[in-house]
Amino acid sequence: MKLRFIRNIAIATVAVLALGSCREQIDEGARYTFTGHTIASFLEENEDVYSSFIEILTRGGRFSLMKAYGTYTCFAPTNDAIARYLFEQDSIYQASLVDDNPEDIVWTGVTSPELSELSDSMCKVISQTHLLPLVYLTTDMEGDIIPTMNMNDRYLSLSYDVDENNHNVLLINGTGKIIAKDEEVENGVVHTIATVLNPSTNTIPAQIKEHDYFHIISEAIAQTGYDDKLQLYKDESYTEGDLKAPGIYNNSPLCPYPANRYFGYTAFLEPDQVFFDAGIYNFEDLKAKCAEWYPEADANAPLTSAENPVNQFVGYHLLDRKLAYSRLVCYKINPHANFNSEKDLVNFTDRNEYYETLNGRLMKLTMPRSNPKYQTTILINYSKDTDASVNHYMNTIVHNPEDFKLLNDSVYADFAPQALNGTIHAIDKILLYNEDVMAGRVLNSIIRVDFSALCSEMTNNDIRWNYFTHSSDGEVYIPHTYCKNMKVLTEESRVYYLSPHTSWANYQGDEMMTLGAFDFAYKLPPVPAGTYEIRMGYSANSLRHIVQFYIDNEVAGIPVDLRIMGSNPTINWIADSRTEDEGVQNDKEMKNRGYLKGPITFRNTSETGLARDYDGDLRKVITTKYLTAGEHWLRFKNVNENDDGTAQFMHDYIEIVPISFIRNENLTLSEKRQ
Repeated sequence: MKLRFIRNIAIATVAVLALGSCREQIDEGARYTFTGHTIASFLEENEDVYSSFIEILTRGGRFSLMKAYGTYTCFAPTNDAIARYLFEQDSIYQASLVDDNPEDIVWTGVTSPELSELSDSMCKVISQTHLLPLVYLTTDMEGDIIPTMNMNDRYLSLSYDVDENNHNVLLINGTGKIIAKDEEVENGVVHTIATVLNPSTNTIPAQIKEHDYFHIISEAIAQTGYDDKLQLYKDESYTEGDLKAPGIYNNSPLCPYPANRYFGYTAFLEPDQVFFDAGIYNFEDLKAKCAEWYPEADANAPLTSAENPVNQFVGYHLLDRKLAYSRLVCYKINPHANFNSEKDLVNFTDRNEYYETLNGRLMKLTMPRSNPKYQTTILINYSKDTDASVNHYMNTIVHNPEDFKLLNDSVYADFAPQALNGTIHAIDKILLYNEDVMAGRVLNSIIRVDFSALCSEMTNNDIRWNYFTHSSDGEVYIPHTYCKNMKVLTEESRVYYLSPHTSWANYQGDEMMTLGAFDFAYKLPPVPAGTYEIRMGYSANSLRHIVQFYIDNEVAGIPVDLRIMGSNPTINWIADSRTEDEGVQNDKEMKNRGYLKGPITFRNTSETGLARDYDGDLRKVITTKYLTAGEHWLRFKNVNENDDGTAQFMHDYIEIVPISFIRNENLTLSEKRQ
């Protein structure tokens, strides 16, 4: 066994294994299964390759873990890789000592090229950087990140290069070439890498500064004070990570709390060349332009004031959640063995997400699958409108990181999007916000937002769209003060997130659920001022609840019994196939009762009928209301007098629909049913 493995390493050292980005392109013949070995014994069997890494794991307190039962992925650097890493990091540190200025010292964590001089704490950091708590074969590695954080609580990025034979090479964190892949053992898998994964501690502002081609926007972020607002990483006061809550179904199995409470950010950035093309060559030029772009702002206000035009410009580039490129929209999300977004969501329907920026405005992110020109492109504030006079406010392209590296003769080849506490994305033109354009052209549609998307904590802590970090039933309990955009008003409220599953009639496959004597509220997305119809999407069945809705603490209608199926005469759902007009008249009758059928954009179960075709998938009209600028809250209260604590308030998504859209007589039947 050892001879076969050493031969594999030797071949890989001469020519790096060719890896494709798709499962079908992987050379399955290169994989071995080492029966009877753990990750630890596998490394020990080949200690002439891994002895340095074994020492780091041992001194970092993680080698014994690699002997235990579990499911781990180990990226194992070779002895040569570790020796090279120590020499390079020490050289950086020693060079920074030359001018005797303490402020110029670069602390790398390595102060000697000798492994014996490496601190135990640094050994722990390096160890945890190279270990994941789940098994990932190279065939599972798609997109721009591995979707589970490593044991150092950070995502590892994925990218591709070519070797001297023009074969694709898979890189971890931009530099870690896999030179031997998919060595399966009893408690996981080992991938051998030729470079140590450097545990960078850059926050978002520092990561931006490291890229010379973001100089103008980087200075704008600093001048407006947003650099200070982008520093948070982990809430050290959160101490509930080891707790368990009663489960949803008969209180069993016990359901975990989130392990941590991390903060995260996303920054959409114009490369300097984009500014140059617009006649902006420095920060002073940008200040002058911002005064033109935001004429109602106060150019005399301090740059750190929300009233200042530069502050408004920068604030619209930033989100309070960490979104890698592959997580900007729900596309090719596969967190569960029985769920895949490309089966649950109808293939050529647009993938939309709506997020609040750091300056309290709404941003729409779209992969317009219905548009042949942009089917795999992500755009900010997408609109089918092609009016050239306002196009500079719409359809800003977010570059795929790998594509961006190849632009301008590979000027951006060193682009590294992942920071300690967030992600940076390059965009193709200047990103501006205009309320009239947003209201009239970008958001004049059904604004559908998954309830889990309303809380940034669900994304920053690897809860949303993730099955594996939850209970055996795919549940996670949300503590009362965990989400800033959720107010829990009674101690008896029990709030859960249920990860995507193919057997549910749910938008994006997942759902939020609340049990007990609940009374709680979500902050609504900051839509432009106007009159909207507010709806809730849910899946009805006999286990559900009776709920009273409130908007801004004002009662909205009468209590709603979510146990009633659509075919009940009080709702009068009739399958389209049983009508003579494709359900048009039935839609009107249901709307008069305050209900709509499910959308045509996702399925009631994977690869079967549409949500519209299932009488349990319903949308309830909560109210029609004029929403002013500022905060608005949607509140839910348990009014089921017979509830014994097991009734379920399942809430899937919210729809905020402009009245102008509802009254638009030019819409096609398909557009109305999206």
